[in-house]
Amino acid sequence: MEDHSRNLGFGFQHVPIKSQNELVKLLDELAHHAKVNNMKPLLHFDTHGNKDDGLYIDGENVFIDWNSLSKKLRAINIHTGNNLAVVGATCYGLHAIKPITLSTATPFYLLLSPEEQVSVGFLEKNIPSFYRSLFELGSIDSAFTHHISEEFKFYHCEKMLFIVIARYISQQCKGKGGAARREKLLTEIMSQGMENTAENRKKVRKILKDGLRPDQSLNDRFAGRFLIGRQCSFNISELLDFIESSDAA
Repeated sequence: MEDHSRNLGFGFQHVPIKSQNELVKLLDELAHHAKVNNMKPLLHFDTHGNKDDGLYIDGENVFIDWNSLSKKLRAINIHTGNNLAVVGATCYGLHAIKPITLSTATPFYLLLSPEEQVSVGFLEKNIPSFYRSLFELGSIDSAFTHHISEEFKFYHCEKMLFIVIARYISQQCKGKGGAARREKLLTEIMSQGMENTAENRKKVRKILKDGLRPDQSLNDRFAGRFLIGRQCSFNISELLDFIESSDAA
């Protein structure tokens, strides 16, 4: 990495971490530099991990839990405008996505990390080739596919957004799930004092069906917050087409 840094002219720094406070301080500093100096870092974690406990800090023999790590990375990512890339060369590193929900900003634009255990031999053999390919060819997709995809998974914030919204529409707005949701809301409305007649139930069902029909505003609402204002590459029509094709398969 130092050779690549000298040859290609980008900043590189290796920071040994001995305590949780040191890691927190470093991540806070990176958030500050992202905000003030427009830094868009690629972070590489080279340590152990546990799927339940989080990222291991050797000096103190402790873990920083995935939720705490996610909060610190989110602060960096917000200041980069959703441009933070993270490589977790650590067992179970993909579990860093556990705290992610669409109600808050994604903590990173992308994360490459194993979902399960990974051997030191695999990392030593493939990580240098991954970075060589990345910086020589400029394609993280190609570098991932050719060098680390055998053991690593690829989290991309837009892919997660697409999957979660599609699942929400399928389960809460369409079919049996949508009908059950509308009936539940109908019961709640009727319990507020509206006269429970066939005509009123028909009117309310129509209002609920129209109101719960997914449109572009649903997509925009989730995407604006989760992607930190970054332009979303898909629209509601593409989501609905995907759901229809999946249902037909």
